[in-house]
Amino acid sequence: MAPFASTALPIMMGAGTGMQIGSSLAEGRNAERIGEARANVDRANAAAAMRFAEEEAKIKLEEGRRLLATQKARFAAGNIRVDVGSPLVVAAQSRADVLKDVGFILERGEVRRQAYLNAANLERYQGKLIKRRSMWDAISAGLSGTANIAILGEAAGWFTSASPSLSSGYASGYSATTTPGAGRF
Repeated sequence: MAPFASTALPIMMGAGTGMQIGSSLAEGRNAERIGEARANVDRANAAAAMRFAEEEAKIKLEEGRRLLATQKARFAAGNIRVDVGSPLVVAAQSRADVLKDVGFILERGEVRRQAYLNAANLERYQGKLIKRRSMWDAISAGLSGTANIAILGEAAGWFTSASPSLSSGYASGYSATTTPGAGRF
């Protein structure tokens, strides 16, 4: 192998592997941040949905009070007692209808709030999942790059005793001495 290839190729392969590792890890961190940001938006929407439902319920209660007051005034204008008989039943039914509507409004707000909170949890989970997957992608890129460099090194003869980069003695794993086992690692 040409001297340039035996020197430059491993450096370029190592740099490329490092870039792949860095890119994978950055992608994971960014995905986690995006997931958290989306989760924050969903949590804010959950709070807003409940505030909106509570405000809508207050408006409905006020409309109900006005309706009851109007009914009472009309009955009184007609010289009808409002605390007995049909006027009392009409008022009770109107009150029950208003309270039922308020209950539905608050329930719908709670359902929306829960939907937003569930979406927030999914966004966070998805960001963490992508981050975890990117970590494994980085490990895979590192192992693959290391293996490719090793294959290139084997082809260049880096791992043979004839290689100029590995001299005899300790670097090759054997001692040049004749003492059995001396210098062996």
